[in-house]
Amino acid sequence: MITGGTSGIGFAIAERFLQEGASTIVLVGRSQTRLEEAAAKLEPLTVTLPEIGESNDEVATRTPEEDNQQSTQGKIRLLVGDVSNAGSWMRELEKEMANVDILVNAAGISISNILPRSELEDISTILRTNLEGAILTSRALMRASIRSRIRNRSDPAAGTKPPSKCIINVSSLLALKGGTGAVPYAASKAGLLGLTRSLAVEASASMKDIVIRSNAIVPGYIETPMVADFTSGEMSRLKDLIPLHRFGDPREIADAAVFLAQNEYANNCVLNLDGGLSAV
Repeated sequence: MITGGTSGIGFAIAERFLQEGASTIVLVGRSQTRLEEAAAKLEPLTVTLPEIGESNDEVATRTPEEDNQQSTQGKIRLLVGDVSNAGSWMRELEKEMANVDILVNAAGISISNILPRSELEDISTILRTNLEGAILTSRALMRASIRSRIRNRSDPAAGTKPPSKCIINVSSLLALKGGTGAVPYAASKAGLLGLTRSLAVEASASMKDIVIRSNAIVPGYIETPMVADFTSGEMSRLKDLIPLHRFGDPREIADAAVFLAQNEYANNCVLNLDGGLSAV
């Protein structure tokens, strides 16, 4: 499951996971239209030759009136919901989490302004989307994992150690390095690192035989819609500061997500991918 998976880093991770053979990708977003557009771009990665009589429909979508319920067919599933207000659709979220092994919290927004001029509503929206949303999706994964384990106790295979589940939080270099015009954003992304650390410890202490790993990626400046509004002068100035003299590619962040998902000893692993800017 990938929140914020319709563009930027989240989309790149969805694309890479499909290339790596993920059986199902669940994209979470606020807009049905944007979710369907993202699924259409990803669809070529899911096409297989169907058996005679089988449907080749690979993209499962829903209409707005279907209360977030979807078909179980296809490699791409779409869940319409606003992570900044996940409480209103928590039941649907937890139900969808039942079969999720990897949760990527990539949803994030930034509204650039110095703090004295920031609107209260903007501050709240940034914190709810970037931090509270990740807390609630992580909570949903943990609750669904506990329920699934209880239901499967009578299964003969229940005594075998299941593979771990993994949470990957997409933080930001601004969580570690000061900047101007992004105080709420920086605070929310720093909170993701605290969430990552605390979950790594709490999941081990409270989940008994369920293994949930918690990790984070700390990207620097990446070629995504979030930097599209930068002026050419600002882009040039920032690239001069970065030791590699360029912004990162979202696919380079997706590489890190694959590593964190696959490596069973990666827990509280925080990966800086900033071209060396954190060293400056």
